[in-house]
Amino acid sequence: MPAPPEVVLSHLLEPASYVGLNGLVVAVRDIREEEGSIAYTAIERLPVLGFHFHNALRVRVRSEEGGTRFVMEVGARGGVRVKVETDLAPAPEGSVADDTITLTAAAPVRSYARRQARAGQLQRARTLAARLA
Repeated sequence: MPAPPEVVLSHLLEPASYVGLNGLVVAVRDIREEEGSIAYTAIERLPVLGFHFHNALRVRVRSEEGGTRFVMEVGARGGVRVKVETDLAPAPEGSVADDTITLTAAAPVRSYARRQARAGQLQRARTLAARLA
C-alpha cells in the first residue's frame, strides 16, 4: 500500500472508513468504545437472488502488537463469524499487509459466506490502496 503502516492502521480503526471499503458496507452506526476496542454496527447490502438484503453486522476493531496488527471481529446473522487479523509492516513503497481470515458458519451458508468474505477482502485491498495513494 502506498502509505506507511500507521496511516493504514488509523484508517482501518475509523468505522466511517468502512463505508464502501469492501463494496458491501453502505453505513455504520452505534459507534462506541468497549474494552480497548471500537465496536459498531455496519450495514451490509447483500445481493440475494436478484434482490438486495440489508444485513446488520456486529463489528469490533482494535490494534495489537504495538500498532503493527489490526484485528477485526464480525458477527452476522445465521451464526456467521469472521475474524480478520492484518499484520502491517513498512515497505519501500509504503507498507505491506498480510491478512489472516478465520470464518465460522453453519454448513448451509458456509460457501456463500466464504465467497463474500474473500471478495470483500480483495476489494478492501484495492480500495485501501486507492484511498491512501
